[in-house]
Amino acid sequence: MDADADSKNGTHRLPCGSGPQEFDDLAGRLERCGKILLHCLGKRRGQEKILRILWEQGEITQKELQEQLGIQPGSMSEIAAKLEGRGLLERFRDGADRRKIRLRLTDQGRQWLDRQDEDHVLRRRAELFSALTGEERRTLEELLEKLGEDWTRRFARERPPEERGRKKKDSD
Repeated sequence: MDADADSKNGTHRLPCGSGPQEFDDLAGRLERCGKILLHCLGKRRGQEKILRILWEQGEITQKELQEQLGIQPGSMSEIAAKLEGRGLLERFRDGADRRKIRLRLTDQGRQWLDRQDEDHVLRRRAELFSALTGEERRTLEELLEKLGEDWTRRFARERPPEERGRKKKDSD
């Protein structure tokens, strides 16, 4: 953002009479749309990745899954509890070693994964942007591309080290 220096007190004012409130409102709207987009597409911080691992590997311990994902035990417990609350996985004690917690995909979890197929996601994405005309979608795409390039260039140092230099993944 270009800013003009105020010669009297060394402060900066925003160009074109824009105030901080305008940008806060814009960021808030963008954040709100982002949350709706993630919810509608079923993308919840790698939760799909967890369900896919359970689908591929079957029943495994919570610790094994946590180690595969490289996350903290508390985080794994919290995510597993949320997925269990949504009926997508089941947590239970290991019969041979009661200290271990095992995880398995539920039928509802399998159905949820089935709905995440590419055709479904493409249809859902089209539905999300159906309020826009073709020209509006192209303009939005150009604006988002411009912001993405600028933010990547300017704020890349602020991202967590594990995300720096990493290309965008579909399931993150």
